[in-house]
Amino acid sequence: MSDEKTEIPNDFNELMRDTSDEPHLEVSETAAHQDWQDEDPVLRCNRCGKPIDAQHAILTPIGYRCKECVRGQQKVFDTSKALDPVIAFFIAALVAFAGSWLVAPLGFIIILVASGLGLLIYNLTRLALKRRRGTKIDLAILFGALIGASPLLVHLVLQMVSAKSINVGGGVGKLIWYIVYVALVAASAYAQSRGARK
Repeated sequence: MSDEKTEIPNDFNELMRDTSDEPHLEVSETAAHQDWQDEDPVLRCNRCGKPIDAQHAILTPIGYRCKECVRGQQKVFDTSKALDPVIAFFIAALVAFAGSWLVAPLGFIIILVASGLGLLIYNLTRLALKRRRGTKIDLAILFGALIGASPLLVHLVLQMVSAKSINVGGGVGKLIWYIVYVALVAASAYAQSRGARK
């Protein structure tokens, strides 16, 4: 043992400071590949009590946890079954497609309608799936809404390309509202679904 005293930091910020510019001892290659658990742990998981160091700790609203506890907690919230993403995709696609027919007659009011249709997609999916939830369902809703809302937009773009003019089928104004609709309905449905799990 050396006679030098090691100063123990009294706050977490001191532990987390960057020490990359400070000189370090040479470490053999085998020692460098040893697991981090050989080092002195600084924290403990507030769920299982396992010692963890600051690099491997995950900050949650109620304290620090180890990666295993965080993964285990996330699995609790995924209650989906195998066909749930498929059902969610088709519901989102059908509602978004039906709503896309309202873009031309409503114009700028589609901003409000698209947000409402996103909420409708979420509620219909939730009802059809009996309140089951999961990440795959969220993504199915997002992609279903994007694909369902896109056909009339694609049709308008193809009309403009074939006519070599942007003044076909309602012009740029209609094109912009279709793009706004696609973005808003997909974002709204996804945000509703994703927010239900938090």
